[in-house]
Amino acid sequence: MTGDVYTKNPGLTSLGKLQSEKSSSIFEENSFDEIWVSPLQRAQETFAPFEEKKIAKSHHVYGWLQEMQDDEEEALYGKEAGEVQAFFAKRNSQSFEEWAEGNHGKYMESFSENIVSNLEKELSSRGIVSLDAEYDRRFDLSKSSVNKLMIISHAGTMSVLLSYFLNMPLYAWTWRKFLPRHAGHTTLKSSPTSGGHFFRLKEFNNVSFTDSDEEQTY
Repeated sequence: MTGDVYTKNPGLTSLGKLQSEKSSSIFEENSFDEIWVSPLQRAQETFAPFEEKKIAKSHHVYGWLQEMQDDEEEALYGKEAGEVQAFFAKRNSQSFEEWAEGNHGKYMESFSENIVSNLEKELSSRGIVSLDAEYDRRFDLSKSSVNKLMIISHAGTMSVLLSYFLNMPLYAWTWRKFLPRHAGHTTLKSSPTSGGHFFRLKEFNNVSFTDSDEEQTY
């Protein structure tokens, strides 16, 4: 939203810029090998203080990290806040069956397939290979050229990424189940198992870098 109008690619609010600045403040220079960033303006502005502080040795902007925007959502651009809020209130109160069978559910399938295919391509180029997902998703990290990776993206994208690495079911409403905080830190850490590695959730929605409840938003 920009003011009272729903826009396609908004930037951060003044609070969002403050959150991103504080989010970056807890990391040291070159503490990550790479940062991957969505090209959308709010993600780029979130990344700005990380780039200024040289948190990572390199960074990459990937279009497939963009947030969801199905046809029904795109039709809302330019609409006023009341109409937009009414649309999402109605959609977010759907039954599981309505979610899965509706427009957003079908869109989520192609959205997630695009992310996973591109993710596996990029990981493979860095020596990180998914071996199987029979019990949990098991990776071969023996030839990995990346030890610490940060991804700056969006709620919908994050729901796909977490579901992939943690080998969890992904549904049309999964992004609402995770409900990430703005600028919150979610950390996955690999552990050896069965001749490979699996990823475990070390922390979720960490906003300990903020100074007040007002700075902790969703």
